[in-house]
Amino acid sequence: MKSLERYFLLLAVAVLVPVSILTGMLLMHNWKAFSSAREAQRGFDIVRATLQAMERVSAERGPMNAAFGFDYPVPASALERVRIAREQSEAKIADLLALYRAPLYPDSAPEFNNVQRIRHLLLEAREMADRLFATPHAEVSGRVFLQAVEKMVAIIPELQASMAGGVARVLRNDTDAPSLLALSLLAAELREQAGLLGSMFTPALVKQRKLTQDDEYRIEHTLGRIDTLRALIAARIDTLPEPRPSAAYRRLLQGYFGEGLQYIAKLRDEAARQPAPVTTAELAARYVPMMRSITEFRDVMLADLQAHIEAQRRESLRLLTVTLLAAATLAAALLLSLGQFRRRVIRPFVQATRLIGAIADGGPVGEIPVGKYRGEVDGMFHALNVLKDNAATQRQLQRERDRLIEDLAHMAETDFLTGLLNRRAFETHFETLRSQWRGSPPVLAFILFDIDEFKRVNDTCGHAAGDQALRTVADLCRKTWRQSDVVARVGGEEFAALCLGESVAHVVEMAERMRSAIERAEVVADGGFRFRITASFGVACLRWHKGARSDTLFRHADEMLYQAKTGGRNRVLYQAWGESSDAAPAAQNLRGQTAGH
Repeated sequence: MKSLERYFLLLAVAVLVPVSILTGMLLMHNWKAFSSAREAQRGFDIVRATLQAMERVSAERGPMNAAFGFDYPVPASALERVRIAREQSEAKIADLLALYRAPLYPDSAPEFNNVQRIRHLLLEAREMADRLFATPHAEVSGRVFLQAVEKMVAIIPELQASMAGGVARVLRNDTDAPSLLALSLLAAELREQAGLLGSMFTPALVKQRKLTQDDEYRIEHTLGRIDTLRALIAARIDTLPEPRPSAAYRRLLQGYFGEGLQYIAKLRDEAARQPAPVTTAELAARYVPMMRSITEFRDVMLADLQAHIEAQRRESLRLLTVTLLAAATLAAALLLSLGQFRRRVIRPFVQATRLIGAIADGGPVGEIPVGKYRGEVDGMFHALNVLKDNAATQRQLQRERDRLIEDLAHMAETDFLTGLLNRRAFETHFETLRSQWRGSPPVLAFILFDIDEFKRVNDTCGHAAGDQALRTVADLCRKTWRQSDVVARVGGEEFAALCLGESVAHVVEMAERMRSAIERAEVVADGGFRFRITASFGVACLRWHKGARSDTLFRHADEMLYQAKTGGRNRVLYQAWGESSDAAPAAQNLRGQTAGH
């Protein structure tokens, strides 16, 4: 009897364990694929609803700008078009809010509240527009009309940011979707920039004047962004598999990039020489239809993306169903074959297999039936009970050790105030980069900079304001420097950056960009007090073929920083090691006023 039980024990282990594991792995894989497809669909719904809301909010500016073109009192027909456009925007925002409500998304309260906040900003922008509708043009400057347009424009980036979670869902759960998703987002951004381009003419048309230099700058900046988007769309189109949406793309090229931009160029030329011969209403009536090819192209991309995601979901559901049926059939066959031995042999070993798997995975372990069986089976369950206790203790100790190591490593390398690397970590990174540098890119730059007259900030505004200034500079570092650059706070108000560049001019340009960003930034201290700061930069560059010691970079950067401080501050001085014995200024300081868009 024992030999027979041993034989069926071997049979059960040889058949049930491998089959159970393989079937479970296959089921888990297919379930994850199906879950990913569902998550991608949810993310797509959010992205599509957000893009539609963005379109309507952007389109709302057309009737608003047209109404601005009428002096007080604004005709009732123009105000009615504004009201209709607002109702359409509200409907799309309501659709977006509905997606974030439970039970579809039970954990989406932050996103729901964020969209509500954006809707409140939209209401504030509309209130400003309503006040302008009720005010004669003679009492309002062109700048105020531009501010009203800018408040509406500012809603779009907020909506774009709100759909980041939906975009991440799609990209995380559908590896084949990035090209279609990117084209949809690029088309939505193009629609916004196209609408913004038309709005740039509003102050001049309302005040019946020529375009100013500021108007020209804003128009040129927006046209530059549109050109960039056109290039990105063209590049992405080439990555799509056949058949490509060539018809929609051709309509986009002929419609907006052709007729639309030609019309804008002609209007810009006329408005630069004399007051534009059109009203805001005429501009909207002529220009807005030319933008329809953008939304048509976007909708084609969204439709293709939706079809792709739906196909993925159906296929994953089919595979999951087939796998479930196959697993059920196999399980039934095994149970029928070994049913008479289940109580004495198969059942305890299947149960033991599940317990072992749960212990190995670190998941919840059910009750272990110690004492329910006899002989070796009962001994096995006794051993599993001990193993469960030991595994739980070991996992707890491992988690505590890993958490402690991670916390200590982070504390050892991070400056507590700014979140940047500290001096010690910076020096370690410096030596690592210097040892691994093989001459490509050919220039190694050490950039040392500190806040000008920082003591005066502390003495005048308080140490809390000084700390906020340091945090502001740290935030600008994270936004300005590249991920490959090493940036740290190496002293009280002193920062350092280590980067590789293709040329000395390239490196100096990066330093100048950082200097300009600090100069433009506004520090907001406690109590709402606002002030500005500047910084001086010393840059030392080392070319690959020169082979100077790394510590010379520190000394030369410090010398350049000293000269920048004594030479008037708020400037960048650099020295390329081995090229010149004297330091020279990197660039003129750029202090031009830049208007928002």
